[in-house]
This record gives sequence, structure tokens and C-alpha cells, in this order.
Amino acid sequence: MRRGGPAMAGRMAGRRMAARMASRMRRRRRRRRVVLVGGLIAVGVHKLSKKDVERVEEHTGKTAEELSDEELDQAMSDLNIEAEELTDEEWEQAENAEDDYIAELERLSGLRDQGVITDEEFEAKKKELLGL
Repeated sequence: MRRGGPAMAGRMAGRRMAARMASRMRRRRRRRRVVLVGGLIAVGVHKLSKKDVERVEEHTGKTAEELSDEELDQAMSDLNIEAEELTDEEWEQAENAEDDYIAELERLSGLRDQGVITDEEFEAKKKELLGL
């Protein structure tokens, strides 16, 4: 007797889909601002222009990283900014950039702790990395 069949294939596909959705939900919780190719900025699940990010921040009085998904969606709605979600390729780019960002901050923090750079230089470089 053959094991699996269409029902088994359907369950496996469902599990893969659930795993992808869970992965996306974890990504959505990250509030990092990542510059994408073409000058777009990833904020949460959306890609926005730098101008739109600045408009959202001015409107809410918070940085894009501090906003919850609901607050970001509401601000975009208030400002008539069209929502455009990240593609899988852009998600991958954002995750890689996030890893690079964290590694660079850790390196700079070490330099600051060793006295190689000042607190002011560290803060300036951190702002530069964030695209502020």
C-alpha cells in the first residue's frame, strides 16, 4: 500500500505555508529601518520612500522603529501613503542588512569601549547606519 498520496502532500504544503507565515510574523515584529535597492526603505512589512518615512515620523512624533504595525498602518492611512509590501527577495535583503547592521554596531561599540572612538562618534555612526 502506498503511503502519503494527495492528502499527505496537502498537509505538507500547509505546514510549509504555515512555517513561511510564522517566519513573516517574526520579521514583522522587527522594527529596523533598512535601505533597499532603489532608495526605498523597509519599515516593518512595508517599503516606503525616505520622504514618506519622514512624513510618518513627523505625523506620529515617533521614529518609524518605535511604531507598532497598527500605528504605522494608521499613519500611512492618515497620510494617504499607499501600502506596498516587501517581496521575498526584499525580505532576504532586509534580513541580511539587519545582520550587517548589528555586527557593525557591535564593532563600533567595542571601539567605543576601548576608547578608540568617542560616544559622540559612536552616536553619529549609529545614526548614519540607521539612515537618519
